[in-house]
Amino acid sequence: MTEPKLEPTFKIEADIEVPMQVTDGKAILNVPSGKLINADDGSTIGELVSPSGDWLEIQASGTMDLNIREAFRLEDGHSLLATITGRSVPNSNVTPKFESGEIINGDEMYFISSILMETNSKKYEWANDKVFIGQMQEFVMPTKVSGRIEWDVFVVS
Repeated sequence: MTEPKLEPTFKIEADIEVPMQVTDGKAILNVPSGKLINADDGSTIGELVSPSGDWLEIQASGTMDLNIREAFRLEDGHSLLATITGRSVPNSNVTPKFESGEIINGDEMYFISSILMETNSKKYEWANDKVFIGQMQEFVMPTKVSGRIEWDVFVVS
């Protein structure tokens, strides 16, 4: 059996607004702006547009189930929708950082996602047939002010 390989493909940078708390375990976070970046050369290939957001469910253990939809307007004028699911598992080292809005680095906690992309762009139509894995690189939890997240995105081949 051949093992899957992960190839760096994109980076996603996004701003996150203060959550709207629905219940103790559910929150909705608006994602008002961001970029889709080419991992090879660092060029911006898409700008995040509304509506984009994160519907977050927090388990009793503190693990967060991610349900994110991010829409991008690509450099060629076409649209791309990234559907992101995954898990974020805070630990005792990062919980104070969550609460104070400090930067959390990707090596400080488990924060992994599965990403499916859909687009009508001829240039990026190959992404319609792939599965991507996202790994958080930097995260600032929006508390009283906006936060942000940076993901490295790998195509599974």
